[in-house]
Amino acid sequence: MKRITYLFILSILFGAVWMACDKIDEPLTLIGEEDIPQNIDDTVFFVDSTIVLHKQVLLEDYTGHKCVNCPEWAIFAHDLAEELNHNLVIIGIHAGYYAIADPTGDYTADLTTPSGEELYTDFLIFANPIGMINRIEYNGNMQILPDNWETVVNDQLALDPVAGLTLRNKYFPNLNTVIINIDAVAMSDLAGKYKMCVSITENHVVSPQKNNNPDIGPTPDWFDYEHMSLLRDDINTTYGTYISATGEMITGEIYNKEFIYQLDESWVTENCNIVVYLYNEETWEVVQVAELGIKTE
Repeated sequence: MKRITYLFILSILFGAVWMACDKIDEPLTLIGEEDIPQNIDDTVFFVDSTIVLHKQVLLEDYTGHKCVNCPEWAIFAHDLAEELNHNLVIIGIHAGYYAIADPTGDYTADLTTPSGEELYTDFLIFANPIGMINRIEYNGNMQILPDNWETVVNDQLALDPVAGLTLRNKYFPNLNTVIINIDAVAMSDLAGKYKMCVSITENHVVSPQKNNNPDIGPTPDWFDYEHMSLLRDDINTTYGTYISATGEMITGEIYNKEFIYQLDESWVTENCNIVVYLYNEETWEVVQVAELGIKTE
């Protein structure tokens, strides 16, 4: 961690007239060869970066491949993200009864994860589809029905950002391994203790999905459905790790985390994204989120 003034932080993050969420190609001065662990000796790698200093919002979409209403709202959420210039970040969490895989038949694919099931249980999710948006309460409930997603997302986007994130990936294709380097900074004093979660999602996962809306696709079974933002793993456990030794974030201080992660061979790496979010341990509120793909060429 490095104590520097807030203005100096901004000068670093904007140093090359980069705007928030612009991609940075090599050469990248914010990452050096000293960041590469000694046990990684492969010299072929690809780098990508993103800087998020404006407000972004996280939607955790609890879904299942046998949920007939889920594809309509998943498509709605991704269309909304497109309209909002991807300031809405989505994690599709397959969990609960409608996500159970069958031993035989068309729905044998297991799209669940242990962390997704843990979240589903711990947050008492009662239906699919249902969403949590920055894990805030709306009308007294953290579980938000799809009809209200757009309203709550826009309300959250209207708030001033209180934290910034810089993500840097270095992908080694011969090892199918990615080094994830993250800087987090508080833009104002934040009360409470904060944790950082690092997840990996995958787009364009083709697998059957139940559907009852003929306007969006085949019914009752959509066999070539593309699951988007599918949660694949939580890299630093379901509920993440403290941002600092005490969990506190001090204005103007940069908190750095680095993770080394080997991807599953069954995933399509170029369709995968790293999603990082900061949240208050006591209130559960997500104060910032960022998403970055993995360059493979």
